[in-house]
Amino acid sequence: MRKEQMQEFTARVTQGNRTQLVVTIYDIILVSLQDSREAWNAENMEEWRHSLERAQALVMELVGALDFQYGIANELLPLYLFVNRRILHALARRRMELLDGVDQVIRNLRNAFEEVAKTDRSAPVMANTQKVYAGLTYGRTSDLSEMYQDTSNRGFKA
Repeated sequence: MRKEQMQEFTARVTQGNRTQLVVTIYDIILVSLQDSREAWNAENMEEWRHSLERAQALVMELVGALDFQYGIANELLPLYLFVNRRILHALARRRMELLDGVDQVIRNLRNAFEEVAKTDRSAPVMANTQKVYAGLTYGRTSDLSEMYQDTSNRGFKA
């Protein structure tokens, strides 16, 4: 995962509501699966293993977050367990083809949750976080300049 992606995901996590967080987790899983493919093709087995372990940890985070008082949780659990099992088998057998179809399952779930997120108007899960503003502003000479706030340094400056 590239540094820019990590910063984007960090901003999305700090600004997102519950549904947006699930979409973000799906996106990170998809990036991790793509990273594992790239590492496999480059024959970098350490990075391949690390990427798959990150994806597996996130899938298990989704399993742990299921609320079984809602019926959808009973439908999501088998899908999450299927993905987890496929990742575990790929890791144990060191075979990339065992992951075929896993990213499609995650992508379908992600797209469904993205539609739900469009209607979710709840507040962000994390309170008291730094707001991220980016855009264009006018300078003294009527030039447009791009503004970006770096959220990587959240501490106080002495």
